[in-house]
Amino acid sequence: MDAFRRLWAYFDAPTPRGSIAASVSFIIVSNQPFYPLYLYLLLGGRAWPSLLSWLSGPIFAAVPYLLRQGEARGAAALMVAGIGNTALCTAALGPASGVELFYLPCLALPLLTLAGRERLTGLGATIAAIAVLMALVRLAGFEGLVPVSADEVATLQRINAFSVTGLMCVMAFLARRLRSAAISPAPAPTHAAPPAGR
Repeated sequence: MDAFRRLWAYFDAPTPRGSIAASVSFIIVSNQPFYPLYLYLLLGGRAWPSLLSWLSGPIFAAVPYLLRQGEARGAAALMVAGIGNTALCTAALGPASGVELFYLPCLALPLLTLAGRERLTGLGATIAAIAVLMALVRLAGFEGLVPVSADEVATLQRINAFSVTGLMCVMAFLARRLRSAAISPAPAPTHAAPPAGR
C-alpha cells in the first residue's frame, strides 16, 4: 500500500492544469504496456513494430517531475511525447492503421494544460508539428514495417479509434473539472473582529 501511495503522490500536481497533465501521463503510462498485446492478439509476431511505442514511456513518466520544475515545462514534455509517439507509431504501422487519430488528444493538450499566451503558442506549435509529420510520412511513403491485410487494417482502425475515444472522454471529464474549479467562488475572507473601544 505504501508503494501505491508513493505512486499516487508522484502523479499528483498542485494546480488544476498540472493535475490534468499528470493524469493524462498516468493514463498513458499505465496503458502503454498493453497496446502491443492488443496488436499481438491481432497480428501475432507481426505486432513487433508496436513495441516502438514504449520508447516514449520514460518521457510520459517524467511529466509529473517536470511539472514540479515548471507547469509549462511539464505540459510541453507531455505534448512532445504524445506527438512523437504518434508519429513513430504511424511510421511503424502505417497511416492506414488509424494511429494518426492520436493526434486529436495532442491538439487538445495545449488547450487544457496551458494558459494565456503559452496556450496559443503551444497550440500553434502542435498544429505545425502535426502537419509537418503527417506530410513527411506520406512523402516518405511509409506503409508500415510489416504487411497487414485489409481486414487487419480495419480492425486496427477500430482499436485505435476506440482508444482515442476513451482518452478524449477522460480528457473531457478532466476539462469539466478544470472549468468547475475556475468558476467556483473563492471563499469569503475572514475579518478580524474590531478592537473593543475603551
